[in-house]
Amino acid sequence: MPLDNNTTVLIIEDSHTVRQSLRSMLSTAGITRSEGVSNASEARNRLRGKNYDVVLCDYNLGEGMDGQELLEAMRKGGNLPISTIWIMITGERHYERVVAAAEMAPDDYILKPFASQMLLDRMNLAHQRKIFLAPAHKLVMQGKPEQAIQVLRQLAREAQNPQYRLDAQRLAAELLVNEGRQSEALTIYQELLSMRVIPWAKMGVARIVAEQGETQESNALLREIIADAPRYTDAYDLLAQNLIDDGQYQTAAVVLEKAVAISPRNFHRLKSCGTALLRCGDPAKAADYLQRAVEIGRNNNFFGPDILVDLLQAFSESGQTQQLDRLQAEIAGRMDELPGGQMTMAVCRAMTALAQNRPADALAQLQAVAESLRARETDFSCAQRFLSAAVRLPPEQSGELPPQWAHSIGLRFADGRHELGTLLEIAHKHPACHEAIQTAYDTLQTESNKAVELASNGMLEEAAAMLYLLSQKTLNERISMNACALLLRTCETRSKAKQPFPEEEKQVQQLLHWLPEENDRVRGFVKRHQALNPDLE
Repeated sequence: MPLDNNTTVLIIEDSHTVRQSLRSMLSTAGITRSEGVSNASEARNRLRGKNYDVVLCDYNLGEGMDGQELLEAMRKGGNLPISTIWIMITGERHYERVVAAAEMAPDDYILKPFASQMLLDRMNLAHQRKIFLAPAHKLVMQGKPEQAIQVLRQLAREAQNPQYRLDAQRLAAELLVNEGRQSEALTIYQELLSMRVIPWAKMGVARIVAEQGETQESNALLREIIADAPRYTDAYDLLAQNLIDDGQYQTAAVVLEKAVAISPRNFHRLKSCGTALLRCGDPAKAADYLQRAVEIGRNNNFFGPDILVDLLQAFSESGQTQQLDRLQAEIAGRMDELPGGQMTMAVCRAMTALAQNRPADALAQLQAVAESLRARETDFSCAQRFLSAAVRLPPEQSGELPPQWAHSIGLRFADGRHELGTLLEIAHKHPACHEAIQTAYDTLQTESNKAVELASNGMLEEAAAMLYLLSQKTLNERISMNACALLLRTCETRSKAKQPFPEEEKQVQQLLHWLPEENDRVRGFVKRHQALNPDLE
Protein backbone atom coordinates (compact mmCIF):
# COMPACT_ATOMS: atom_id res chain seq x y z
CA MET A 1 0.00 0.00 0.00
CA PRO A 2 1.46 3.40 -0.97
CA LEU A 3 1.64 6.29 1.48
CA ASP A 4 -1.49 8.26 0.54
CA ASN A 5 -4.77 9.55 1.95
CA ASN A 6 -5.52 6.06 3.35
CA THR A 7 -2.31 6.00 5.42
CA THR A 8 -2.87 6.29 9.16
CA VAL A 9 -0.23 8.10 11.21
CA LEU A 10 0.20 8.55 14.96
CA ILE A 11 2.33 11.53 16.00
CA ILE A 12 3.85 11.29 19.49
CA GLU A 13 5.21 14.71 20.44
CA ASP A 14 4.92 16.71 23.67
CA SER A 15 4.74 20.07 21.89
CA HIS A 16 1.32 20.97 20.48
CA THR A 17 2.94 23.35 17.98
CA VAL A 18 5.27 20.68 16.63
CA ARG A 19 2.41 18.16 16.37
CA GLN A 20 0.46 20.61 14.25
CA SER A 21 3.53 21.32 12.11
CA LEU A 22 4.03 17.60 11.44
CA ARG A 23 0.38 17.18 10.50
CA SER A 24 0.76 20.04 8.02
CA MET A 25 3.85 18.42 6.50
CA LEU A 26 1.96 15.17 6.04
CA SER A 27 -1.05 16.87 4.52
CA THR A 28 1.14 18.34 1.74
CA ALA A 29 1.62 14.75 0.53
CA GLY A 30 -2.08 13.94 0.89
CA ILE A 31 -1.66 12.06 4.18
CA THR A 32 -4.59 13.42 6.18
CA ARG A 33 -5.48 10.59 8.57
CA SER A 34 -3.10 11.64 11.33
CA GLU A 35 -3.62 11.79 15.09
CA GLY A 36 -1.47 13.26 17.83
CA VAL A 37 -0.70 12.46 21.48
CA SER A 38 1.57 14.29 23.88
CA ASN A 39 3.24 11.55 25.96
CA ALA A 40 4.23 7.89 26.13
CA SER A 41 1.29 6.89 28.34
CA GLU A 42 -1.28 8.26 25.88
CA ALA A 43 0.65 6.65 23.02
CA ARG A 44 0.58 3.21 24.67
CA ASN A 45 -3.18 3.40 25.12
CA ARG A 46 -3.72 4.57 21.54
CA LEU A 47 -1.42 1.90 20.06
CA ARG A 48 -3.13 -0.86 22.02
CA GLY A 49 -6.50 0.11 20.61
CA LYS A 50 -5.58 0.71 16.98
CA ASN A 51 -3.01 -0.27 14.37
CA TYR A 52 -1.28 2.57 12.54
CA ASP A 53 0.70 2.43 9.29
CA VAL A 54 3.24 4.95 10.54
CA VAL A 55 4.33 6.27 13.93
CA LEU A 56 6.31 9.53 14.11
CA CYS A 57 7.74 9.71 17.61
CA ASP A 58 9.86 12.39 19.24
CA TYR A 59 12.80 10.98 21.20
CA ASN A 60 12.34 13.36 24.16
CA LEU A 61 8.80 13.17 25.53
CA GLY A 62 9.19 15.04 28.80
CA GLU A 63 8.22 13.08 31.92
CA GLY A 64 7.90 9.32 31.62
CA MET A 65 9.44 7.15 28.93
CA ASP A 66 11.48 8.56 26.08
CA GLY A 67 10.70 7.53 22.50
CA GLN A 68 13.25 4.69 22.41
CA GLU A 69 11.93 3.19 25.64
CA LEU A 70 8.38 3.45 24.32
CA LEU A 71 9.33 1.66 21.10
CA GLU A 72 11.01 -1.16 23.03
CA ALA A 73 8.08 -1.49 25.45
CA MET A 74 5.54 -1.73 22.62
CA ARG A 75 7.54 -4.30 20.67
CA LYS A 76 8.36 -6.43 23.70
CA GLY A 77 4.71 -6.31 24.76
CA GLY A 78 3.53 -7.43 21.32
CA ASN A 79 1.41 -4.28 20.91
CA LEU A 80 3.11 -2.99 17.77
CA PRO A 81 2.54 -4.83 14.46
CA ILE A 82 5.84 -5.52 12.69
CA SER A 83 4.32 -3.94 9.59
CA THR A 84 4.06 -0.54 11.33
CA ILE A 85 6.73 2.00 10.33
CA TRP A 86 8.30 3.73 13.34
CA ILE A 87 10.37 6.83 12.69
CA MET A 88 12.13 8.57 15.55
CA ILE A 89 12.49 12.35 15.47
CA THR A 90 15.20 13.93 17.58
CA GLY A 91 17.35 16.98 17.97
CA GLU A 92 20.03 15.04 19.86
CA ARG A 93 23.05 14.06 17.80
CA HIS A 94 23.97 11.33 20.28
CA TYR A 95 20.84 9.41 19.20
CA GLU A 96 22.96 8.14 16.31
CA ARG A 97 24.93 6.16 18.91
CA VAL A 98 21.72 5.04 20.61
CA VAL A 99 20.16 3.68 17.44
CA ALA A 100 23.40 2.07 16.29
CA ALA A 101 23.39 -0.06 19.41
CA ALA A 102 19.65 -0.57 19.89
CA GLU A 103 18.42 -4.13 20.01
CA MET A 104 15.02 -2.84 18.92
CA ALA A 105 15.74 -0.02 16.52
CA PRO A 106 13.19 2.19 14.75
CA ASP A 107 12.77 1.78 11.01
CA ASP A 108 14.49 5.13 10.58
CA TYR A 109 15.26 8.31 12.47
CA ILE A 110 15.50 11.91 11.43
CA LEU A 111 17.45 14.74 13.07
CA LYS A 112 15.90 18.14 13.64
CA PRO A 113 15.53 20.55 11.94
CA PHE A 114 14.21 19.06 8.72
CA ALA A 115 12.05 20.08 5.78
CA SER A 116 8.79 18.37 4.88
CA GLN A 117 10.30 16.74 1.79
CA MET A 118 13.04 15.11 3.87
CA LEU A 119 10.41 13.64 6.22
CA LEU A 120 8.36 12.30 3.32
CA ASP A 121 11.43 10.86 1.60
CA ARG A 122 12.48 9.02 4.76
CA MET A 123 8.94 7.71 5.26
CA ASN A 124 8.95 6.37 1.70
CA LEU A 125 12.35 4.70 2.14
CA ALA A 126 11.12 3.00 5.32
CA HIS A 127 7.97 1.99 3.47
CA GLN A 128 10.05 0.31 0.75
CA ARG A 129 11.90 -1.72 3.39
CA LYS A 130 8.55 -2.80 4.83
CA ILE A 131 7.33 -3.82 1.35
CA PHE A 132 10.43 -6.01 0.97
CA LEU A 133 9.59 -7.81 4.24
CA ALA A 134 5.81 -7.77 3.71
CA PRO A 135 5.47 -11.45 2.66
CA ALA A 136 7.08 -12.52 5.95
CA HIS A 137 5.12 -9.96 7.97
CA LYS A 138 1.87 -11.33 6.55
CA LEU A 139 2.76 -14.89 7.55
CA VAL A 140 3.72 -13.80 11.07
CA MET A 141 0.39 -12.03 11.52
CA GLN A 142 -1.37 -15.19 10.27
CA GLY A 143 0.39 -17.19 12.98
CA LYS A 144 2.68 -19.03 10.57
CA PRO A 145 6.19 -18.36 11.92
CA GLU A 146 7.77 -21.42 10.27
CA GLN A 147 6.72 -20.28 6.78
CA ALA A 148 7.80 -16.72 7.64
CA ILE A 149 11.29 -17.96 8.57
CA GLN A 150 11.58 -19.81 5.25
CA VAL A 151 10.51 -16.70 3.33
CA LEU A 152 12.99 -14.51 5.23
CA ARG A 153 15.85 -16.89 4.47
CA GLN A 154 14.97 -16.75 0.80
CA LEU A 155 14.70 -12.94 0.88
CA ALA A 156 18.12 -12.72 2.56
CA ARG A 157 19.67 -14.88 -0.17
CA GLU A 158 18.10 -12.87 -2.97
CA ALA A 159 18.47 -9.33 -1.59
CA GLN A 160 20.81 -7.04 -3.51
CA ASN A 161 20.50 -4.24 -0.96
CA PRO A 162 22.77 -4.99 2.08
CA GLN A 163 20.36 -3.27 4.46
CA TYR A 164 17.43 -5.32 3.19
CA ARG A 165 19.47 -8.51 3.63
CA LEU A 166 20.33 -7.49 7.20
CA ASP A 167 16.67 -6.73 7.95
CA ALA A 168 15.63 -10.21 6.76
CA GLN A 169 18.36 -11.97 8.75
CA ARG A 170 17.54 -10.00 11.89
CA LEU A 171 13.83 -10.80 11.76
CA ALA A 172 14.52 -14.46 10.94
CA ALA A 173 16.78 -14.76 14.00
CA GLU A 174 14.16 -13.13 16.25
CA LEU A 175 11.47 -15.54 15.03
CA LEU A 176 13.75 -18.54 15.50
CA VAL A 177 14.40 -17.53 19.11
CA ASN A 178 10.66 -17.11 19.69
CA GLU A 179 10.12 -20.62 18.30
CA GLY A 180 12.72 -22.09 20.65
CA ARG A 181 15.19 -22.78 17.82
CA GLN A 182 18.10 -21.04 19.47
CA SER A 183 20.84 -23.00 17.70
CA GLU A 184 19.60 -21.86 14.26
CA ALA A 185 19.32 -18.24 15.46
CA LEU A 186 22.82 -18.53 16.89
CA THR A 187 24.13 -19.54 13.46
CA ILE A 188 22.66 -16.38 11.90
CA TYR A 189 24.04 -14.09 14.60
CA GLN A 190 27.50 -15.67 14.42
CA GLU A 191 27.53 -15.41 10.63
CA LEU A 192 26.77 -11.70 10.87
CA LEU A 193 29.42 -11.19 13.53
CA SER A 194 32.03 -12.94 11.40
CA MET A 195 31.64 -10.12 8.86
CA ARG A 196 31.45 -7.13 11.21
CA VAL A 197 30.69 -6.17 14.78
CA ILE A 198 26.95 -5.60 15.16
CA PRO A 199 25.92 -4.94 18.78
CA TRP A 200 22.42 -6.36 18.42
CA ALA A 201 23.77 -9.56 16.85
CA LYS A 202 26.26 -9.97 19.70
CA MET A 203 23.36 -9.31 22.07
CA GLY A 204 21.43 -12.12 20.39
CA VAL A 205 24.33 -14.50 21.06
CA ALA A 206 24.57 -13.32 24.68
CA ARG A 207 20.87 -13.99 25.26
CA ILE A 208 21.02 -17.47 23.77
CA VAL A 209 24.10 -18.63 25.68
CA ALA A 210 22.60 -17.21 28.89
CA GLU A 211 19.48 -19.33 28.32
CA GLN A 212 21.76 -22.33 27.80
CA GLY A 213 23.28 -21.75 31.24
CA GLU A 214 26.60 -20.35 29.99
CA THR A 215 26.37 -17.18 32.05
CA GLN A 216 30.12 -16.52 32.14
CA GLU A 217 30.31 -16.53 28.34
CA SER A 218 27.18 -14.37 28.17
CA ASN A 219 28.62 -11.89 30.70
CA ALA A 220 31.87 -11.60 28.73
CA LEU A 221 29.93 -10.78 25.55
CA LEU A 222 27.73 -8.28 27.37
CA ARG A 223 30.74 -6.46 28.80
CA GLU A 224 32.17 -6.25 25.28
CA ILE A 225 28.90 -4.76 24.04
CA ILE A 226 28.84 -2.20 26.84
CA ALA A 227 32.46 -1.25 26.13
CA ASP A 228 31.71 -0.79 22.40
CA ALA A 229 28.23 0.72 22.81
CA PRO A 230 27.96 2.31 26.29
CA ARG A 231 24.34 3.40 25.74
CA TYR A 232 23.05 -0.10 24.95
CA THR A 233 20.82 -0.40 28.01
CA ASP A 234 19.46 -3.85 27.13
CA ALA A 235 23.00 -5.19 27.56
CA TYR A 236 23.11 -3.77 31.10
CA ASP A 237 19.71 -5.35 31.85
CA LEU A 238 20.74 -8.83 30.72
CA LEU A 239 24.10 -8.61 32.48
CA ALA A 240 22.32 -7.63 35.70
CA GLN A 241 19.85 -10.51 35.30
CA ASN A 242 22.72 -12.98 34.79
CA LEU A 243 24.38 -11.66 37.94
CA ILE A 244 21.12 -11.92 39.90
CA ASP A 245 20.70 -15.51 38.68
CA ASP A 246 24.10 -16.19 40.22
CA GLY A 247 23.06 -14.47 43.45
CA GLN A 248 25.35 -11.44 42.86
CA TYR A 249 22.81 -8.77 43.78
CA GLN A 250 25.41 -6.19 44.81
CA THR A 251 27.20 -6.29 41.45
CA ALA A 252 23.87 -6.43 39.61
CA ALA A 253 22.74 -3.27 41.43
CA VAL A 254 25.90 -1.43 40.32
CA VAL A 255 25.23 -2.45 36.70
CA LEU A 256 21.59 -1.37 36.90
CA GLU A 257 22.50 1.98 38.44
CA LYS A 258 24.67 2.66 35.39
CA ALA A 259 21.77 1.73 33.11
CA VAL A 260 19.38 4.00 35.02
CA ALA A 261 21.85 6.88 34.66
CA ILE A 262 21.59 6.44 30.88
CA SER A 263 17.84 5.82 30.87
CA PRO A 264 16.46 7.52 34.01
CA ARG A 265 12.74 7.24 33.25
CA ASN A 266 12.36 3.55 32.49
CA PHE A 267 9.91 2.06 35.02
CA HIS A 268 11.05 -1.55 34.76
CA ARG A 269 14.74 -0.64 35.03
CA LEU A 270 14.15 1.56 38.08
CA LYS A 271 12.12 -1.21 39.68
CA SER A 272 14.79 -3.84 38.97
CA CYS A 273 17.49 -1.58 40.35
CA GLY A 274 15.52 -0.89 43.52
CA THR A 275 14.73 -4.56 44.04
CA ALA A 276 18.39 -5.56 43.56
CA LEU A 277 19.49 -2.95 46.11
CA LEU A 278 16.83 -4.18 48.51
CA ARG A 279 18.02 -7.78 48.19
CA CYS A 280 21.67 -6.85 48.76
CA GLY A 281 20.97 -4.89 51.94
CA ASP A 282 20.83 -1.22 50.90
CA PRO A 283 17.18 -0.36 51.68
CA ALA A 284 17.67 3.42 51.82
CA LYS A 285 19.02 3.59 48.27
CA ALA A 286 16.47 0.98 47.18
CA ALA A 287 13.67 3.20 48.48
CA ASP A 288 14.91 6.07 46.32
CA TYR A 289 14.83 4.03 43.09
CA LEU A 290 11.53 2.34 43.92
CA GLN A 291 9.92 5.67 44.80
CA ARG A 292 10.99 7.05 41.42
CA ALA A 293 9.60 3.97 39.69
CA VAL A 294 6.26 4.41 41.47
CA GLU A 295 6.07 8.09 40.48
CA ILE A 296 6.78 7.29 36.82
CA GLY A 297 4.67 4.16 36.50
CA ARG A 298 1.69 4.79 38.75
CA ASN A 299 -0.72 5.81 35.97
CA ASN A 300 0.24 3.05 33.55
CA ASN A 301 -1.64 -0.22 33.23
CA PHE A 302 1.52 -2.30 33.80
CA PHE A 303 1.79 -0.84 37.30
CA GLY A 304 0.96 -3.42 39.97
CA PRO A 305 0.94 -3.53 43.78
CA ASP A 306 4.07 -5.71 43.93
CA ILE A 307 6.30 -2.65 43.59
CA LEU A 308 4.40 -1.01 46.45
CA VAL A 309 5.24 -4.02 48.62
CA ASP A 310 8.93 -3.66 47.72
CA LEU A 311 8.75 0.06 48.52
CA LEU A 312 7.09 -0.64 51.86
CA GLN A 313 9.84 -3.15 52.67
CA ALA A 314 12.53 -0.62 51.71
CA PHE A 315 10.94 2.06 53.89
CA SER A 316 10.56 -0.40 56.78
CA GLU A 317 14.14 -1.68 56.65
CA SER A 318 15.59 1.83 56.32
CA GLY A 319 13.51 3.17 59.23
CA GLN A 320 11.38 5.55 57.13
CA THR A 321 8.07 5.21 58.93
CA GLN A 322 6.19 8.29 57.69
CA GLN A 323 4.54 6.67 54.64
CA LEU A 324 4.13 3.10 55.88
CA ASP A 325 0.49 3.32 56.98
CA ARG A 326 -0.53 5.05 53.74
CA LEU A 327 1.32 2.48 51.64
CA GLN A 328 -0.15 -0.40 53.61
CA ALA A 329 -3.66 0.97 53.03
CA GLU A 330 -3.01 1.33 49.30
CA ILE A 331 -1.69 -2.23 49.07
CA ALA A 332 -4.73 -3.52 50.98
CA GLY A 333 -6.98 -1.77 48.46
CA ARG A 334 -5.34 -3.72 45.64
CA MET A 335 -4.99 -7.04 47.43
CA ASP A 336 -6.91 -8.90 44.71
CA GLU A 337 -4.06 -8.08 42.31
CA LEU A 338 -1.37 -9.05 44.79
CA PRO A 339 0.67 -12.26 44.40
CA GLY A 340 0.19 -14.24 47.60
CA GLY A 341 -2.88 -12.22 48.62
CA GLN A 342 -3.51 -12.57 52.34
CA MET A 343 -0.01 -13.84 53.07
CA THR A 344 1.72 -10.89 51.41
CA MET A 345 -0.66 -8.50 53.15
CA ALA A 346 0.23 -10.04 56.51
CA VAL A 347 3.93 -9.66 55.70
CA CYS A 348 3.31 -5.98 54.89
CA ARG A 349 1.65 -5.52 58.27
CA ALA A 350 4.56 -7.32 59.95
CA MET A 351 7.10 -5.08 58.22
CA THR A 352 5.15 -2.00 59.26
CA ALA A 353 4.99 -3.26 62.86
CA LEU A 354 8.74 -3.94 62.89
CA ALA A 355 9.53 -0.42 61.68
CA GLN A 356 7.18 1.01 64.32
CA ASN A 357 8.89 -1.04 67.07
CA ARG A 358 5.97 -3.45 67.60
CA PRO A 359 7.75 -6.82 67.24
CA ALA A 360 5.04 -8.79 69.05
CA ASP A 361 2.48 -7.64 66.47
CA ALA A 362 4.89 -8.53 63.66
CA LEU A 363 5.37 -12.03 65.07
CA ALA A 364 1.61 -12.53 65.39
CA GLN A 365 1.09 -11.52 61.74
CA LEU A 366 3.71 -13.98 60.50
CA GLN A 367 2.47 -16.82 62.71
CA ALA A 368 -1.05 -16.31 61.35
CA VAL A 369 0.03 -17.02 57.77
CA ALA A 370 3.02 -19.35 58.25
CA GLU A 371 0.99 -22.34 57.07
CA SER A 372 0.60 -20.56 53.72
CA LEU A 373 4.27 -21.27 53.05
CA ARG A 374 2.98 -24.66 51.89
CA ALA A 375 0.14 -23.23 49.79
CA ARG A 376 0.22 -23.77 46.05
CA GLU A 377 -0.16 -20.06 45.28
CA THR A 378 2.83 -19.07 47.41
CA ASP A 379 5.64 -18.34 44.97
CA PHE A 380 9.31 -17.55 45.48
CA SER A 381 8.80 -13.79 45.75
CA CYS A 382 6.19 -14.28 48.50
CA ALA A 383 8.57 -16.58 50.38
CA GLN A 384 11.40 -14.07 50.07
CA ARG A 385 9.28 -11.33 51.58
CA PHE A 386 8.14 -13.57 54.43
CA LEU A 387 11.76 -14.49 55.17
CA SER A 388 12.84 -10.83 54.99
CA ALA A 389 10.40 -10.03 57.79
CA ALA A 390 11.10 -13.19 59.81
CA VAL A 391 14.86 -12.60 60.08
CA ARG A 392 14.20 -9.17 61.62
CA LEU A 393 12.20 -10.56 64.56
CA PRO A 394 13.96 -10.24 67.94
CA PRO A 395 15.31 -13.71 68.91
CA GLU A 396 14.10 -13.36 72.49
CA GLN A 397 10.51 -13.14 71.25
CA SER A 398 10.50 -15.37 68.18
CA GLY A 399 12.62 -18.25 69.50
CA GLU A 400 13.10 -21.09 67.01
CA LEU A 401 10.30 -20.04 64.66
CA PRO A 402 12.40 -18.06 62.11
CA PRO A 403 14.91 -20.93 61.57
CA GLN A 404 12.01 -23.38 61.21
CA TRP A 405 10.35 -21.16 58.65
CA ALA A 406 13.68 -20.62 56.87
CA HIS A 407 14.20 -24.39 56.67
CA SER A 408 10.72 -24.89 55.16
CA ILE A 409 11.33 -22.11 52.64
CA GLY A 410 14.73 -23.58 51.79
CA LEU A 411 13.29 -27.06 51.22
CA ARG A 412 10.62 -25.68 48.91
CA PHE A 413 12.59 -23.12 46.93
CA ALA A 414 16.39 -23.51 47.36
CA ASP A 415 16.91 -25.93 44.48
CA GLY A 416 19.32 -23.86 42.38
CA ARG A 417 22.20 -21.41 42.72
CA HIS A 418 20.03 -18.38 42.15
CA GLU A 419 17.40 -19.37 44.70
CA LEU A 420 19.95 -20.50 47.27
CA GLY A 421 22.04 -17.34 46.85
CA THR A 422 18.98 -15.11 47.16
CA LEU A 423 17.74 -16.77 50.35
CA LEU A 424 21.20 -16.81 51.95
CA GLU A 425 21.61 -13.11 51.11
CA ILE A 426 18.32 -12.30 52.86
CA ALA A 427 19.33 -14.36 55.91
CA HIS A 428 22.97 -13.26 56.13
CA LYS A 429 22.40 -11.29 59.37
CA HIS A 430 20.56 -14.17 61.05
CA PRO A 431 23.05 -17.06 61.52
CA ALA A 432 20.42 -19.65 62.52
CA CYS A 433 18.25 -18.91 59.48
CA HIS A 434 21.31 -18.85 57.23
CA GLU A 435 22.31 -22.29 58.50
CA ALA A 436 18.75 -23.64 58.16
CA ILE A 437 18.61 -22.64 54.50
CA GLN A 438 22.01 -24.15 53.74
CA THR A 439 20.99 -27.37 55.50
CA ALA A 440 17.77 -27.52 53.46
CA TYR A 441 19.72 -27.09 50.23
CA ASP A 442 22.20 -29.81 51.23
CA THR A 443 19.29 -32.15 52.01
CA LEU A 444 17.76 -31.56 48.58
CA GLN A 445 21.08 -32.21 46.85
CA THR A 446 21.85 -35.35 48.86
CA GLU A 447 18.41 -36.90 48.37
CA SER A 448 18.34 -36.01 44.67
CA ASN A 449 21.75 -37.62 44.16
CA LYS A 450 20.58 -40.78 45.93
CA ALA A 451 17.57 -40.99 43.61
CA VAL A 452 19.76 -40.50 40.54
CA GLU A 453 22.06 -43.28 41.72
CA LEU A 454 19.10 -45.63 42.31
CA ALA A 455 17.70 -44.91 38.85
CA SER A 456 21.14 -45.36 37.25
CA ASN A 457 21.38 -48.78 38.89
CA GLY A 458 18.06 -49.85 37.43
CA MET A 459 16.09 -49.32 40.63
CA LEU A 460 13.59 -47.03 38.96
CA GLU A 461 10.61 -47.74 41.22
CA GLU A 462 12.65 -47.17 44.37
CA ALA A 463 13.97 -43.85 43.00
CA ALA A 464 10.44 -42.76 42.04
CA ALA A 465 9.06 -43.65 45.48
CA MET A 466 11.91 -41.82 47.19
CA LEU A 467 11.42 -38.61 45.19
CA TYR A 468 7.65 -38.75 45.60
CA LEU A 469 7.97 -38.84 49.40
CA LEU A 470 10.50 -36.00 49.27
CA SER A 471 8.16 -33.96 47.05
CA GLN A 472 5.33 -34.36 49.56
CA LYS A 473 7.58 -33.30 52.41
CA THR A 474 9.13 -30.28 50.69
CA LEU A 475 6.61 -29.20 47.99
CA ASN A 476 9.73 -28.43 45.94
CA GLU A 477 8.75 -27.92 42.32
CA ARG A 478 11.91 -29.36 40.76
CA ILE A 479 11.81 -32.44 43.02
CA SER A 480 8.12 -32.89 42.20
CA MET A 481 8.77 -32.72 38.47
CA ASN A 482 11.58 -35.26 38.71
CA ALA A 483 9.33 -37.50 40.82
CA CYS A 484 6.56 -37.19 38.25
CA ALA A 485 8.96 -38.09 35.43
CA LEU A 486 10.15 -41.24 37.23
CA LEU A 487 6.62 -42.26 38.21
CA LEU A 488 5.45 -41.89 34.60
CA ARG A 489 8.36 -44.06 33.44
CA THR A 490 7.31 -46.67 36.02
CA CYS A 491 3.69 -46.52 34.82
CA GLU A 492 4.74 -46.81 31.17
CA THR A 493 6.97 -49.79 31.92
CA ARG A 494 4.22 -51.58 33.82
CA SER A 495 1.67 -50.72 31.15
CA LYS A 496 3.80 -52.37 28.46
CA ALA A 497 4.17 -55.44 30.70
CA LYS A 498 0.37 -55.54 31.24
CA GLN A 499 0.90 -54.98 34.96
CA PRO A 500 -1.29 -52.74 37.16
CA PHE A 501 0.01 -49.45 38.57
CA PRO A 502 -2.82 -47.92 40.68
CA GLU A 503 -0.61 -46.40 43.38
CA GLU A 504 1.77 -44.76 40.93
CA GLU A 505 -1.20 -43.53 38.90
CA LYS A 506 -2.65 -41.88 42.00
CA GLN A 507 0.69 -40.25 42.83
CA VAL A 508 1.07 -38.88 39.29
CA GLN A 509 -2.41 -37.37 39.49
CA GLN A 510 -1.58 -35.72 42.82
CA LEU A 511 1.59 -34.18 41.40
CA LEU A 512 -0.08 -32.99 38.20
CA HIS A 513 -2.81 -31.36 40.29
CA TRP A 514 -0.19 -29.36 42.16
CA LEU A 515 2.43 -28.58 39.50
CA PRO A 516 2.05 -25.41 37.35
CA GLU A 517 -0.11 -26.19 34.32
CA GLU A 518 1.58 -23.56 32.12
CA ASN A 519 5.02 -25.19 32.44
CA ASP A 520 6.16 -26.89 29.20
CA ARG A 521 7.56 -29.90 31.04
CA VAL A 522 4.30 -30.34 32.94
CA ARG A 523 2.35 -30.17 29.68
CA GLY A 524 4.51 -33.04 28.46
CA PHE A 525 3.70 -35.00 31.61
CA VAL A 526 -0.01 -34.45 31.04
CA LYS A 527 0.24 -35.82 27.48
CA ARG A 528 2.15 -38.89 28.69
CA HIS A 529 -0.41 -39.44 31.44
CA GLN A 530 -3.28 -39.18 28.96
CA ALA A 531 -1.53 -41.66 26.66
CA LEU A 532 -1.52 -44.19 29.53
CA ASN A 533 -5.27 -43.76 29.88
CA PRO A 534 -6.89 -42.37 26.71
CA ASP A 535 -10.25 -42.14 28.49
CA LEU A 536 -8.90 -39.39 30.77
CA GLU A 537 -10.34 -35.99 29.98
